Amino acid sequence: MESKTSPHEIDEKKEATITSERKLAHLQICLEHDVQGRSITTGLEDISFVHHATTDLNMKDIDLSVDIFGKKLRLPMIISGMTGGHAFAQQLNDYLSQVAEKTQIGMGVGSQRAALEDAQARESFEIVKNNAPTTLKIGNIGAGQIVDGLTSTDLKNIVSMINADAVAFHFNPLQESIQPEGDTNLHGLIDRVSQLINVSPTPIIAKEVGSGFSRFDIDRIMKSGFAGIDIQGVGGTSWAGVESIRAEVPKYKKTGEVFWDWGLPTVISTILAKESFSGHIIGSGGVRNGLEVAKLLALGADAAGMAIPFLFTAQDHSIEKSLKYIEEIAYEIRLACFLTGSQNIEELKSVPLIISGKTAELLRAFGIDPREYSSRPN
Repeated sequence: MESKTSPHEIDEKKEATITSERKLAHLQICLEHDVQGRSITTGLEDISFVHHATTDLNMKDIDLSVDIFGKKLRLPMIISGMTGGHAFAQQLNDYLSQVAEKTQIGMGVGSQRAALEDAQARESFEIVKNNAPTTLKIGNIGAGQIVDGLTSTDLKNIVSMINADAVAFHFNPLQESIQPEGDTNLHGLIDRVSQLINVSPTPIIAKEVGSGFSRFDIDRIMKSGFAGIDIQGVGGTSWAGVESIRAEVPKYKKTGEVFWDWGLPTVISTILAKESFSGHIIGSGGVRNGLEVAKLLALGADAAGMAIPFLFTAQDHSIEKSLKYIEEIAYEIRLACFLTGSQNIEELKSVPLIISGKTAELLRAFGIDPREYSSRPN
């Protein structure tokens, strides 16, 4: 007897294909267009270290390792989740997971929604656990899918797909609002998030996607039981901008332009998180070099996340290029430690900092005196 495909199965396959194609379009836009913040920056340019000319350390002995989510990383770095669910994503995840394992840095994957919708898409994620069996791996699913009825079984599948040590629940209401197919009904999200955290087999991270977290958000994140927070502040890739470029409907294209720089800068959101969040903090959003990583660590982050730089190093299928980039970043972090008299990352977190410019103004607006950072003991 000839088997028949039900209308429901057809709809699911169609939805999976749409999801996969959208993720691929996002990557292509990031590679081909300037989608960084326009009139707003990360704030990292306003952070300066106090130079120690009389440092008496042996630079080679400085320890850059960190412990995060039960894993020890050789460097305080995480390749932020970018994609999954299609052939190019599989190639990207293949290269980057090999790089993460070789260098013992963390790696996140993009939204695993496509793999929940279509079993054939799982392979683009499963390659990560095969290539990176020992280093930190972070799964990923969106707020829209949580509201739509993500189950505890789905969550377990997300974890097992890559042998995740933690899972990021990503919050991207701005990006979703500039997609015709976007998930904008988030009613009941926080209650549902708390329920899933209570049954999760791994720690759960709250992850923004380019707009940062406010004090209000961080308070909710704390009360909901999240074990970590991934800042993803303004100043790096604008996903409103990406969606504006992708949009064919004039309303969405214009709205993406208008909201291109919406949100809180990476530095501000990181400081707000350090102020009241007790879990792990990943400083991310526009991080491009080792000195910027060091600045975020000194502001209180436990590691720094980067995505776009690794997308560019991996596009020509060169593992060596990505490895070289990581070693450059490692040297820059080590040099920042050396020039501030920091023997390890924990010591770097307490060195004095000078905060100036727009970032200092914003901190004062939030009731935070930037001089508190310059008065930290040497």
